[in-house]
Order: sequence, then structure tokens, then C-alpha cells
Amino acid sequence: MAGRKKSEHIREAIVRGAAEVFSSREFHEVLTDDIAEHVGVGKGTLYRYFRSKEELYLAAIGDSLRELHASVTAVLADDAPLVPTIERLVRTLIAYFWERRDFFVLMHRLEPKLKAKERSEWRQRRDEIVDLLRRRIDRAVQRGEIARVHARVATEALLGMIRGACVYRQPSDRREDVAQTIVQLFLHGIASTAAQEQPATPPSRGFARWR
Repeated sequence: MAGRKKSEHIREAIVRGAAEVFSSREFHEVLTDDIAEHVGVGKGTLYRYFRSKEELYLAAIGDSLRELHASVTAVLADDAPLVPTIERLVRTLIAYFWERRDFFVLMHRLEPKLKAKERSEWRQRRDEIVDLLRRRIDRAVQRGEIARVHARVATEALLGMIRGACVYRQPSDRREDVAQTIVQLFLHGIASTAAQEQPATPPSRGFARWR
């Protein structure tokens, strides 16, 4: 007799819940019972979807990377001018990571433990994201949209600001204020004059430390 059809909704819930548990402690400290309790499913259900704790751990990383890659590709595929592209990209990534700080913790812990093939796969996805943005910045330089810059360094700087803002955000931070501040810093710099800056709505008082 064939088994029950697997539910994508349940799988996604398991992966998301597992990521939260794995990010809160070391891999060897996590029990499948902990994950099942956190997700609200039976232990048997976990093993129906994933054969081992290791497989579930890798799924938590792999699903996030694929989703992130698709989101970034969709934004950068548009050949719009760089400024609105950067604004869309920052808001897209901030929205994605706002509730996913566990993703960064998992990536930091996972990379040294990956086998060569697995490390190559996730590194390739990250490199593709970096290369897409780097080429977009290079194209903007060639078109005269922005000053000549080191495109790869600029790319890593932008992604680093987004990462830091999401990982170390405070309860009073507002997502839109964070995104707007990063866009302003990246496009205009912290020392820009009023004449050089584009009009923007000032961040809220609760976000004053980012000014």
C-alpha cells in the first residue's frame, strides 16, 4: 500500500523550524525530539521527510540559498538604472532576512563541516549572487550612472551592510528605515552634502543611531 502523499507545507514548516533550533545551539546538542517539539509534529513525521538530522540540517541551508538566489536574480535581471535596482535589491534582501537571522548562524557553522562537493555547491550559489551584482555595478560605471568604483569590493560592502543590519538589529528598528539607511549610505556615502543627496524621508526617531 502506498504511503501518504507528502505535504510541501509540512516540509517547509519542518525546515524552517529546524533552522531556528539549529541556530540556537551546536549541531551535536540538537536532538530530533527537540526539532519535532519545536515544529509541533511527531518524530516519525520528521523521519518521513528527512532520513537523518544531517539531511535536515543541509536542507535548511539549501532551501534558503535557493530562495535567496531566485529573489536576487529576479531583481538584477531587470536592466533598469542602478539606483532603483539597488533600492529594490536592498529592500528585497532586508525583507528576506528580517526574520531569518538563523540563516547566517547556520551558514557560519556549516561551511567548515561541509564535504568538498557540498561546499562547492553552496559557494557557487553565493558567488553567482555576488557576480550578478558586480556585473550590474560594472555596467552602471560604463554607462556613466555612477563614479568609477571597484565593483567587487562595492558588492561585498553592500551585502555586508545588509547582513550586519539584519543580524544585529534591535527591537526598535524598523525594516523600512534599515533598508533606506543602507541605500543612502551605499549610494551617497555618510559624508555627502545636501546638494548631492537625493530627497529621502528621514528615518524614524527610533532609528536615530543609524544616522
